[in-house]
Amino acid sequence: MRRVAGGLLVVALAMAGCGGTGPTLAPPSATPVSTVGAATDTPPSTIGPPPSPTPDDGTSPLTIDPGLLDLLPTDVNGIAVVESLDEATLALSNEDLQRVASAINAAVAVDAASGNLLYALVVQLRPDALGEAGFRDWRDSYDEGACADAGLDIGHGQGTLGGRTVYIGSCQGGILTYHVRLDDLGILISSWSLGEGRFGELLMSNLRVEG
Repeated sequence: MRRVAGGLLVVALAMAGCGGTGPTLAPPSATPVSTVGAATDTPPSTIGPPPSPTPDDGTSPLTIDPGLLDLLPTDVNGIAVVESLDEATLALSNEDLQRVASAINAAVAVDAASGNLLYALVVQLRPDALGEAGFRDWRDSYDEGACADAGLDIGHGQGTLGGRTVYIGSCQGGILTYHVRLDDLGILISSWSLGEGRFGELLMSNLRVEG
C-alpha cells in the first residue's frame, strides 16, 4: 500500500494547485452473455437443482465497485467527496491488495482555497483474508506511504469517531491517517488528510453505516 498512499499525495497536491475535483467513474457497460451449444426441441431428461454460488477463493480478480462509495459521506465541511478513477485504477495494480480484497474504490475531496485535502480508499475484503496482525501491518504500510514525502516520523493512536474505533496516524507536514474496519460488512476504509479542516476526521465521523 505504500505506493498507492504515497502516490496520491502528489496527485492531491497537484489538484489543489489547479482547483480540480478529480475524475468520476462512469457506470460499467453491460457485458453480453454468449450462448454455448445449439438449440434443441428435446427437453432435458432431468432438471437438477440450480448451481450453488461459487465461493470467493481469493482467485477472482480485484474490481472497482462504485457502490462502495455509498458508505462515505457525500461531503466534508461542504466539500464534495468524489470518486477518483485514477486512484482506484492505481490501487488495482497493487499485488498485496489483490490478495486481500475483492473490490475497491477511491475518493478525494479537495478544497484548494483552504489547502484541505482528503483521500479515502474503501476496500471490500475477501473472507478471512485480513486478521488482526494483517490489519496492523496494513496500517503501518499505508501510513509509511502517506508520510513518505513528508517525513517518516509517524505517531500512532486511536479514538472513537462515529461510534467506532478508528486508528489514527500522524506524520510531519500535518498529514493524518485514519483506518476503520466495518467487520459486519467485511469493509476496510483507510484515508489520509492534510489541512486544519481535518477532513479525515469528518469522513470517519459521518460514515453512512449504522454504528
